[in-house]
Amino acid sequence: MYHPRNRSTNRKHAEARLKRLSRLMILIAVPALFALAVYMQDKPVHAAGGEDTAKDGRTAIEAEGRDILVIDGDTIMIDGKVVDIAGMDAPELGQQCRHNGSFWDCGMSSAMQLRKYFAMAPFKVKCWPGDTQGDTATDGKFPTVECGIGERDVAAAMITDGEALPILGYSHSYDSLSAEAENAEIGIHGGDMIPPAKWRDGQRLDGEDGRCLFTKTANNTYLGTLDPRYADANHTDETRICSDEEARKLGLHYQTPAP
Repeated sequence: MYHPRNRSTNRKHAEARLKRLSRLMILIAVPALFALAVYMQDKPVHAAGGEDTAKDGRTAIEAEGRDILVIDGDTIMIDGKVVDIAGMDAPELGQQCRHNGSFWDCGMSSAMQLRKYFAMAPFKVKCWPGDTQGDTATDGKFPTVECGIGERDVAAAMITDGEALPILGYSHSYDSLSAEAENAEIGIHGGDMIPPAKWRDGQRLDGEDGRCLFTKTANNTYLGTLDPRYADANHTDETRICSDEEARKLGLHYQTPAP
């Protein structure tokens, strides 16, 4: 026999299930909406896609990869212009990291990886003016570029490979890629490293060699050891400069190639 009490109990059970479902939907929706908000607020990086002109009218600098001079892990000379690659900060050229108690030249590794990207580029490299990074070493005034090789974003590739850190807040996708590389202990995340900004301020790992791989040359210019002209350069003194940023602080300009 059917009892009204059973009907009331069934209704209560249905209402309870509906409340649980509502709470579950809220738990799912809130993170999704937050992620969507972050995505909508993220600064678009125009580093890949192949277009010559960005939507805001910026025109790309274009060059064959083999013609790009890599100065360090995040600084290049393209079409005669010295620029930083926006959104990332690589270990300085002479910087060392420590892995399992042994030092390795992580700054040189980053620079060589960047050089490899360009040297092996199957397409022309295109670089668009980037947002100012606000680097304290340059008061945020040094030009930056977002570089792409076909559909490949160079900064994203460097960060994914554990060869550079992101400039926090420049791109949320860069921050996420760095977190993934850190979780997997890839590259510079696999050991001890002084953040590049602190290394430029003079901090070093205990036991790290003081390796300064830039030198002042004539007419207020400078060169780094990756430049083929370095060995034959007219060094003005024995003072070594520890980073590209330090050279800029001294008012030096990178020596341009002969025409």
